[in-house]
Amino acid sequence: MNRRLEGKVALVTGSTSGIGYSTVSLFAQEGARVVLTGRRRELGEEAVRTIRLAGGEASYFQADFVDTQAVRDTVRFTLDTYGRIDILMNNAVSWAAAQGKSVTDLQEEDWDHAMAIGLKAPYIACQEAIPHMRRQSGGSIIMTGSIRSFLAFRKGFAYDVVKAGLVNMARQLNLDYGREGIRANTLCPGQIVTDPQRLTEMQTNPLLRPFAEIIQPIGRPGQPMDVARAALFLASDDSQFVAGAILVVDGGLTIQTPGSLLPQLEAYYRQALAEEWGIRLA
Repeated sequence: MNRRLEGKVALVTGSTSGIGYSTVSLFAQEGARVVLTGRRRELGEEAVRTIRLAGGEASYFQADFVDTQAVRDTVRFTLDTYGRIDILMNNAVSWAAAQGKSVTDLQEEDWDHAMAIGLKAPYIACQEAIPHMRRQSGGSIIMTGSIRSFLAFRKGFAYDVVKAGLVNMARQLNLDYGREGIRANTLCPGQIVTDPQRLTEMQTNPLLRPFAEIIQPIGRPGQPMDVARAALFLASDDSQFVAGAILVVDGGLTIQTPGSLLPQLEAYYRQALAEEWGIRLA
């Protein structure tokens, strides 16, 4: 079987769980040698064992990307371990960015933490990896953005700024290095459920089911492997003519207006109230 990443080396940051872990697992299945990063060593080492048991080649480097030197060391570890770097996926995210605060609520140290991991770390990783990609005559850089790269959410100041910044970081890289075979693109996931227990709850709880059945046009919640498959396309030679793109992976969430959902939601909750609690609305 022809594996799409055979012979390639991939570094995926923030990859010991969730979207990052699904991505490195899929990359390894497709023939890549993968480097995982994360702060929690036990998660990283267990992830590597799982990938190797499945026949893949993986290594783990413990790093907290709030530290600039840790970013540089991660790229160096990748090169020292495997001798090259073909794919760089900037996936790590800051807990401070995800807190859900407005500009007047956000503490300066939390802003600095969000920018350090969300924007500075990708900048440093690209700065370290691109010279080696140039010598190899090519490479693929993937930014993990979000639908919040182009849509703003209430009290999402730091996160929205970070995710929007990654889009233009990718675009700018293409202008400077595209003629040397280096492509950069941004993946923009929508609502992705990474916790299996939460996924089951969303599929069975009558108060949560509308998200899967109605709000998501595709009819189900997003899962990490949905994003990993899109990342595989951007990492592989199948996307050789894709540069500076925003690839939205949201099950159609952002293609609709809020008003289009109201009749369906009303009908759903009327039925749910009648079936679950015997309440019938006029």
